[in-house]
Amino acid sequence: MKKNLMILAVAALAVFASCSDKKAARSVVGKDTTSVVGNTASDKNNLDLASVAGTYEGTFPAADGSGIKTVLTIKADGTYQIEQDYIDQKDGHDEASGVFKVLDDNVLMLVRPSSGEHTFYKVKDDNNIVMTDSVGNEPECETAKHYVLKKRK
Repeated sequence: MKKNLMILAVAALAVFASCSDKKAARSVVGKDTTSVVGNTASDKNNLDLASVAGTYEGTFPAADGSGIKTVLTIKADGTYQIEQDYIDQKDGHDEASGVFKVLDDNVLMLVRPSSGEHTFYKVKDDNNIVMTDSVGNEPECETAKHYVLKKRK
């Protein structure tokens, strides 16, 4: 399963790299450090964790399959749970839970306790979050819409 997570991470990085333009590259240089503001929002972000809390779902592209059905539950207490099912793959189920931190620009950094790996999602609004790179850059090409998770009603 760690191999599948690595494939997802590499695929996401490849999409971000291939979809980035010079503007995105400049923003990475301009954001060399990202401050962590803990589980509460900074005054700059005004992120209300109670309104963000909920279950989000969608299907991410997969490098070696039909996709990765993802269900992410964000809790107002600063914890999360994620379940991912690799479509068309036997034994393609992965689950994790842990804590998240709110970074600048409403980016949630999910920390996987078993490995220390980080996954990043940007809060777009109360109903949508999008997978980003570590500084909050979103994919910008035609596949960008496939990295959005929508809140369950």
